[in-house]
Amino acid sequence: MTIYDNILHNGRVIPKENACFPVYTPSLVGALGVYETILVKNGRYVGIREHLERLLQSVAGAQLRLQPDMNALLKWSFLTVMANRPDGLVRALVMDLGNAYADVYFYEMSYAPPTPDEYAHGVPVILYQGERAMPLVKSFNTLVPGLARKAAKAAGVHDAFLVNRDGDITEGSNCNVFIVQDGTLAAPPFGDVLEGTVMRRVMALAAELAIPFQRRRLPATDIPQWREAFITSTRRGVLPVRRVGDVVLGDPGPITRQLHKAYFDWERKVLGG
Repeated sequence: MTIYDNILHNGRVIPKENACFPVYTPSLVGALGVYETILVKNGRYVGIREHLERLLQSVAGAQLRLQPDMNALLKWSFLTVMANRPDGLVRALVMDLGNAYADVYFYEMSYAPPTPDEYAHGVPVILYQGERAMPLVKSFNTLVPGLARKAAKAAGVHDAFLVNRDGDITEGSNCNVFIVQDGTLAAPPFGDVLEGTVMRRVMALAAELAIPFQRRRLPATDIPQWREAFITSTRRGVLPVRRVGDVVLGDPGPITRQLHKAYFDWERKVLGG
């Protein structure tokens, strides 16, 4: 992953080398900051308003004082791309640096989408015991997800599913989880996970396609009864899961394939393709 040269700080373009702050800042020591990551292709954002609305929800949940409004954030988002490249992932940060209002940074970085083979056959994941702090706030407190990613890398798999204190699967390290069991699509209950914009879009598409769907607990003990599973995120879209721990699910099933196609058809339409 490469961070591109120009960063926006409170609407002003600065070199990335100047985007510095003291080690004692509340954002670093107390994780008092929130963020959002948005996909941009050919200068066009995917779901930018949904992302910025979720950023504002996180700002409120973290009790940060934010001066710019939605229109300013939209303007700064596009200025970031204009100052860098038309394709990448743009990250918006709202940080408590000890000032009267939170500071806002935008930067852009390169990314690698999943491979065609991963989309065609799915990816392996493992389980990791732990849960996100304040799931409805996308905060800088990402210790548990970060450790889960390290565990996945050490195991040579794509990601790790978090398992909470009740033994339920909640989400991936930086993605949402859907499963199919007994012919019904399911995702964890509202409030138990950080809901991504792609997750919300997939739930809307499932309703449009009349796919049976429910929000419920996903006990890890039920994994052998799963018939399909997939993960969603900004970078991945809809990505099938072929193996969870030692349980092999195989190639993507019919519901996964249907939602994979529906999501990328929607994305192409958004991008004007």
